[in-house]
Amino acid sequence: MNYKSHIETVLHYINMQIRCDWSLEPDGAYQDSICIDALSKVACLSKRNFQLVFKSIMKESPGQYVNRIRLEYGLQLLKEKRYTQKEIAERTGWTNDTAFYNAFRKRYWQSPTMYKLDKFASDTVWGKIGCSLLELAERPILFLLYQGCYTDCASECFEERSWERLYEYALSHDLLPETTEYWGICYDDREITVDEKCRFYAGLTVRHLPKLKVTDEIKTMLLPKSRYAVYVHKGAYDELDSFYDAILQQIPDGYLLGEDLILERYLNSVADTPETDLLTEVLLPVVEVHSN
Repeated sequence: MNYKSHIETVLHYINMQIRCDWSLEPDGAYQDSICIDALSKVACLSKRNFQLVFKSIMKESPGQYVNRIRLEYGLQLLKEKRYTQKEIAERTGWTNDTAFYNAFRKRYWQSPTMYKLDKFASDTVWGKIGCSLLELAERPILFLLYQGCYTDCASECFEERSWERLYEYALSHDLLPETTEYWGICYDDREITVDEKCRFYAGLTVRHLPKLKVTDEIKTMLLPKSRYAVYVHKGAYDELDSFYDAILQQIPDGYLLGEDLILERYLNSVADTPETDLLTEVLLPVVEVHSN
């Protein structure tokens, strides 16, 4: 039996848990949410089978995978300068900032502060980039989960395996809304995560979420209602890394970067558009700063 869909259900669950704010939860809540008992139940597999199948597919044990992406998410927060090291440790479920510091040094052989200074360049080739503010209503989407280099997603072949498959499924199950929207969620930063381990969701808006089983390759989720600063990128997808670095330094006055997912919405397709004319909306979640 092919258990890939079972494991992808668990990967989505882990992605959601990692991004929760654990600083407001009781001690031990994070560990309870990602322990083997919890993960195997999500996968609908026995604990033994879950661990064997997970490592066979992911080439990491569940514990290794969770700790890696938790540290990498902490690094993203450090790069974005949103929180102190202590706040990052609390938000990502470490017992204290010393535990985060020790885990970080064990993996990267540096302190978080030194890693940040050595690895994250502040220079950018982009000038001032305009944006608009958008109140995005909650969106139900179908998605397919991929792991690999983000540049592989910029091909007509990838579109056939992802968004076209989602479209055909939605069409055949009467799920298409009046306006078709194609979404992407890039969970990882290529300055932090190696290319072959980058996580990507290819998503399509639908009218409502269908009932799917853990064995279904297609998954569902809700894009939350949120306020976004929307930046439009024109050009090849492989230029998006530097574009992100630039716009993260250009949050609109009176706003801070929010907690919700950063989204991409694709306004045209590599199937019928030259690379130089590709249009991608990048939606950064923002929250208004209220003065006392």
